Amino acid sequence: MFLMAGGSAMKRFAHATAALALALGPLVCHGDSSYQVMTQVTGGQLVDSLTSIPILGKKFKSLTDPVTTTTMVHGNQKAVVTSQTTEIYDLDKQEVIHIDTVHKQYSVDTFADMRKAMAQAPAMINQAQAQAAAAPAPQAPAPPSNLQFSFSVSVKDTGLQQVISGLSATQHILTLTATVTDTSNPGNTATYTTTSEIWTTPDLPEEMKDSQDFDARFEQALMSGVDLSAYMGLLQNASSNAAAMTQMFASNPGAAGAFVQAGKEMSKITGTQILVKTSMGGSGTGAAASQGSNAGSQPAPDNGGSSPSLSTSSLGAALVSGIFGKKKSQPANPPASSTSSSSQTSGETVLLETTTQDTNFSHDSVPASSFEVPAGFKQVPSPLAQALANAPNQAPPAN
Repeated sequence: MFLMAGGSAMKRFAHATAALALALGPLVCHGDSSYQVMTQVTGGQLVDSLTSIPILGKKFKSLTDPVTTTTMVHGNQKAVVTSQTTEIYDLDKQEVIHIDTVHKQYSVDTFADMRKAMAQAPAMINQAQAQAAAAPAPQAPAPPSNLQFSFSVSVKDTGLQQVISGLSATQHILTLTATVTDTSNPGNTATYTTTSEIWTTPDLPEEMKDSQDFDARFEQALMSGVDLSAYMGLLQNASSNAAAMTQMFASNPGAAGAFVQAGKEMSKITGTQILVKTSMGGSGTGAAASQGSNAGSQPAPDNGGSSPSLSTSSLGAALVSGIFGKKKSQPANPPASSTSSSSQTSGETVLLETTTQDTNFSHDSVPASSFEVPAGFKQVPSPLAQALANAPNQAPPAN
């Protein structure tokens, strides 16, 4: 009687365990996963100009073609595929395979070689820095003293929501503005604006999380046993250089406040960005605008060797013909979900428009061929292997 009762209890326990496993299975194990990132130049005056030049037209014919990157994860393997290259990361084989689809060749880097390169890197970087310090520093031209720069950053939560790539997304508009004023002629200004329509989803998609989890395991496996003490000095130097760069920018009037404002504004964009449409352009007023409208038809006036004005400065001259001389162009392939809030202000010239979207999220099985070198491809030495072969012999560390 006891055995019968026990047997029934065991069966009920087994059934409950199986049911629990089925219920939790999708939560704890996603199997294979993949997603794509599509980037496309959708228009702008710069694109129109490059494609309209007879000599360059053919070379830039595919400038507006979409560029797709596919990321696939299968257990301890990950592949990142574009139309020209494939990178295969294999934790079991401890190797990374680089495939050149265009030239039908491939190379292999082992974790051991990568660790060896990392061990040699600090000494090589220190040597390069010492050589750079000993060489005479190039004399960079001083920026025009009559130009004044101001910067602003703003993020607007529009409240708009939309389903993008099967995910619920919220829209933010990020606007970065740089204004250059000629202090010798305050009415002479140029404003450069970058506007981004950013759609975010509150949670990280599972397929992207699978890729990030793989990256963490890859880093852990690669860095196992690596001595990082030699990198501490490099990190300190990098921190000093970053601080010096920040101080240089902050020395401009108003720049310090702009840094603080930028941090506050950027913190408003939360979640995972799955669609970003960016438009870069600008506008101008004053003498530079009138000179720019005649760009290409008349030579720039000689200012007698005095400080260059905004229209002839390196920054102003770079974009003056595009900003002041031409009207706003239309996108070559306007995105389907484009909204008016992401467009440049009327009167501005759009130099470049781009779109980046994460799409085609899937947990379908990834073919095994995705992690294999295509038949007939020739193996060649990798740049890393060549660098290690040509590196001078390292003296053993002193006891």
